[in-house]
Amino acid sequence: MDNFKKKCLIPQTRVCIRLKAIREAASVSLEELEKKTKIQKKYLQALEECRFDDIKQSSVYLKNFVKKYVSALGENPQPFLDQFRHEELRLEEERLTVHPAKAYAKISFSNMPNILRHTLIVGVVCAFLLYMGLHIQNILQPPNLSIISPSDGHITYESTIEIAGKTDPETKVTVNDEVIKNDELGNFNQLITLSPGINTIVIKAENKHGKNSTETYHVIYKNNQFFSLNR
Repeated sequence: MDNFKKKCLIPQTRVCIRLKAIREAASVSLEELEKKTKIQKKYLQALEECRFDDIKQSSVYLKNFVKKYVSALGENPQPFLDQFRHEELRLEEERLTVHPAKAYAKISFSNMPNILRHTLIVGVVCAFLLYMGLHIQNILQPPNLSIISPSDGHITYESTIEIAGKTDPETKVTVNDEVIKNDELGNFNQLITLSPGINTIVIKAENKHGKNSTETYHVIYKNNQFFSLNR
């Protein structure tokens, strides 16, 4: 009998459930308990639901909350404190020694908000890098320039000819160094006057970064009077 030692058994019911049980047994509402303990009602509810992580306080404050809770109901707080300490330490040890497979499961499910947040951050960074890459590419590349009319070597008997084509938006277009208008989509259309004989037409598109594209065409204007004088 001298070797017999009394063993302190921890109740099977979690401390949070026991707290709520003694409060309900005492017919005390959370509002009344809030006045007695000076602990906010949301924290009292968190204690009763074992949502200890929702109470942004250290373990010292948590134990003090449990002590005030139980004492306000006229019970001995020590057994509850012992159980709280045992459960919290045990859960902390389990978190530190969790099996890799369980750790993976925890990351996959319990920490899903963190994973989602990190995924969003990576997505934003990638989108920003893509945007910067495209922006730099636009700066380094000359604008597109496509000529619809005239064709190179075109022969005409008219004194004017239509210059038509398309370039990038917000691009300046010139024909033989004369600026012509283009719309918000980059389309341009302009009549120019020809001189008898061979006309060299230089069409240039220049973007706001100073990059330009140039197309050169030759148009022959056959004026009967010009050709009769040169026979």
